[in-house]
Amino acid sequence: MRAFALIFSCLLVACGADKIEDTATRRVVSTSLCGDGYVLSMLSEDNISALSWQSGDKLSTAPARFKHKPKARDDIETLLALNPTLVVFGPGEGTAAKPLLDKRGINYVNLDWGEDFENVWKNYALLRGALNAPDVHEQQAQIDFFTLQNAADAKTNKPNVLYLSASGGTAGPGTYVDASIRAAGGVNIITTPGWHTPSIESLVALKPDLIVTSFFKDGYASVNQAGLRNKVLQDKINAIPRVNVPGKLWPCAGPGLYEATHIIKTAIEELN
Repeated sequence: MRAFALIFSCLLVACGADKIEDTATRRVVSTSLCGDGYVLSMLSEDNISALSWQSGDKLSTAPARFKHKPKARDDIETLLALNPTLVVFGPGEGTAAKPLLDKRGINYVNLDWGEDFENVWKNYALLRGALNAPDVHEQQAQIDFFTLQNAADAKTNKPNVLYLSASGGTAGPGTYVDASIRAAGGVNIITTPGWHTPSIESLVALKPDLIVTSFFKDGYASVNQAGLRNKVLQDKINAIPRVNVPGKLWPCAGPGLYEATHIIKTAIEELN
């Protein structure tokens, strides 16, 4: 079990053996938390010039030593000052910056937003192409997913799992939280597709075997924090087996999705 867990932690911030090393130093810059996760899992520190402007926040996977590195954002002046060889934009970023990057001959890629493990493989392949690197990360990601999925498919009497964020939000089919619950061997008790915030009454009426919480301690402050402040919902959470997934593991469907799934899988196994 510990060796299995190590695979996931290495995918989140790679252990080092499979990181891309070059004789010529790359200067890779990431502008988003989502991009940070991929860049950290694929590249050694010497090849990373800057992580995103959020990389010093509690939702970042960046090691403490990275907090002193320059911060990047989707801003052409900031990017040019960093003199990158590759800019990794988050989903939907870079519209204004790309024409000027093209003029300077600076390469860039846009990560795709997705809600499943397949999107993680797709983004690994996208970055691998931009870095002209071997496909070890993409292959390992697929191996780990199928290992999870085969174990999940073999399970009988799968428990019902409810996901709750600090805002009282939840996630149904078509979200990466749902993909993670299913890969971990659970059944998502939420059947309405997508991300949404049900009424407190409807949440309290549900009868899950396990509650997965996230962003309770490491999320951003919000006016709407029913998961933290509503006593009825808190009583519900405290009365049922619960596991917390650190928010930094899944700001998007990225490398941390594997470790999040392992956390849920372990909690499901402990129900028995």
